Amino acid sequence: MDKFFSPRSIVVFGASATKMNLGQIVLLNNKQIGYEGNLYGVGSQEGDVDGIHIYKYVADLPEVPDVAIFLTPAKTVPGLMEKCGRKGITHVVIESGGFSEYSHGDHTLEEEVLAVASKYHMKVIGPNCVGTVNFDLKMMMPFAFFKNVPAGGRLGLISQSGGVGGSYLGAVAGYGIKPGKFAATGNKLQLDEADFLDYFINDTKTDIIALYLEGFKRGRTFFELARACEKPVIVHKSNRSPQSAKIAQSHTTALSSDDAVVDGAFRQAAIIRVEDEMSFINAIQVVRMPLMKGRRVAVLSRSGGHAVLSADACAKFGFEMVPFPPHFIEKLKTIYHTRVIAHQNPLDLGEIFDYTIFTNILEEALKLDTYDGVLFNHLYSSSFEDKMSRTFLVGVEKLVAKYSKPVFLTMISDREEILNVQMNQSFPVFTSPLESATAMHVSLTYYEQKKARDHRGKEPFYDIDTQAIEVIRERSCQAKRIPLTDEALAICHAAGLQPVKSLVIRNESEIKRIPLHYPLAVKLISRDASHKSDVGGVAVNIRNRAHLIEAICEMKNKIHEMKHPPVIDGFLIQEMAPSGIECFIGGRRDPVFGPMIVVGLGGIFIEIFKDTSIRLAPVTKNEAATMLQELKAYPLLAGARGKSHADRKALTDAICRVSTLLSTCPDIQEIDLNPVIVHPEGHGVSLVDARVFFK
Repeated sequence: MDKFFSPRSIVVFGASATKMNLGQIVLLNNKQIGYEGNLYGVGSQEGDVDGIHIYKYVADLPEVPDVAIFLTPAKTVPGLMEKCGRKGITHVVIESGGFSEYSHGDHTLEEEVLAVASKYHMKVIGPNCVGTVNFDLKMMMPFAFFKNVPAGGRLGLISQSGGVGGSYLGAVAGYGIKPGKFAATGNKLQLDEADFLDYFINDTKTDIIALYLEGFKRGRTFFELARACEKPVIVHKSNRSPQSAKIAQSHTTALSSDDAVVDGAFRQAAIIRVEDEMSFINAIQVVRMPLMKGRRVAVLSRSGGHAVLSADACAKFGFEMVPFPPHFIEKLKTIYHTRVIAHQNPLDLGEIFDYTIFTNILEEALKLDTYDGVLFNHLYSSSFEDKMSRTFLVGVEKLVAKYSKPVFLTMISDREEILNVQMNQSFPVFTSPLESATAMHVSLTYYEQKKARDHRGKEPFYDIDTQAIEVIRERSCQAKRIPLTDEALAICHAAGLQPVKSLVIRNESEIKRIPLHYPLAVKLISRDASHKSDVGGVAVNIRNRAHLIEAICEMKNKIHEMKHPPVIDGFLIQEMAPSGIECFIGGRRDPVFGPMIVVGLGGIFIEIFKDTSIRLAPVTKNEAATMLQELKAYPLLAGARGKSHADRKALTDAICRVSTLLSTCPDIQEIDLNPVIVHPEGHGVSLVDARVFFK
């Protein structure tokens, strides 16, 4: 991979010797900005462009270039790659588009490209991309002219779109952020975002990794790499439309759209997810500072009004503005002579105009163990305070480094002044108290998710009876149906989950002596009715034998009266579970990320409130516990308003078992456990219903 970023020589196919075209632009741009490697062109006519020789044939090149860039029509690329392979060129960047429009018999152009790449052990970026950039080497593959190329950046930027990637390169430069390397993946025919993430993780000159993605080619690999990465990973993931409702055969599918799975995976791997260009930039700035490690904030403000705005902004994200300790107040009296403004948090510094005092007060605040970070509102007039403000900014940067605590500096002045500061000062500044508080929230969230990720624990070992599950799978496949309810519960039992006591009967005539305790529930078993309640296939609180016979007869009559009655495969008789909190555990095999697990409030409310948490499976007990804590319904489990605590330990164990089941049995496509009734602490959970879908 390093050859793509540090090539000693480059050849551009499609470069013209006589007229300006994209290939010629790539060559001229690299020469003009100072790339020191050898440059060659291959085109239809031999000639020279500003001292760069254009050859007519690959074989005539005086050396084997490290990288070949293609800017020729798509249909010509496989043949040219074949010639490159014979020459010994192993690294190819296909910037050309238009591949999907051409095919030759049963083989598309993409397949031809991959065949040639495999034959000569080539690595390929693209098609439809702009290649890579190494700012330190002043090496640029995009077909555009650049000037004033900065060096020494520590940011690695990956973009699926060349256009978005180019705009983001310009945007970060406008905020004083120097990129080090850039890669555009394009159509990801061979190399994808996981390959470049892996490269940047191991690149000693990259400290922060940021990506713009529209989709994942190898989501699970990307996730595993990010989860093991110590460097901050920031992702702007677009293309967030939900899946089609037509494929929602289970609650799990309905509740876990592609984007919801991405969200869960990102939280699990401590990937910072951003929504737009500005949040992308701010996240990069935030992780360049020490992280927030708690919610306690000291607010210092040169404006009383902005202090109020800061209080509202901090409250929005749950930050605590705890009072200043008495010794801090006493120290303030030695730093400046106070008059009418109260010594409280937020602290109004509107009466101070000595910048040395600002710095001293900020340092005293950073010294306090009481606070995890400082929000400082700096309102000033650029006409006579611009130089002092820049000196103050340098002082803030030194204090942040000295005390290893973040300062979220809101610079409030005229537009031209702020733009000048953001472009030319290395320390991050924000333009409103809300923007600063949002940045604090990003910092703390990343810290918390990274801490949870790094202390996730080990995945528990569970003995799964895969042989019993395979018997049910074969039986279901032979009958061309999903597992029946009793079979689905048997699969859960094979994973160590204990369903409530039950038995299966064919009809009411089999009801004689039932080895179960009343009250009972009766459920229709039907290969045609996955959602039993939708066809009147559930009856509960049955108190005696006569009531049970009556319930089954009524159920059969209702079904027979239907226009398209489902097949009656039998009836499941279950003991009624004790009351508790109805939860849901489900999972499915995501086409990009593989097995995933979802937990939420269950019963009839599952798709109404959609209160769920998602992770990739398998999960550890710590991860399962974190999933529960993310639920809006978590206070119910934690014993809100004097209620007894629910058995969260048993629910956590059930989540881990389902996630292990999905990971162990690749033939299980989806599974729903609803409801899982959670009883008071120490009394476990009751599993009363389940659905399983095999591939």
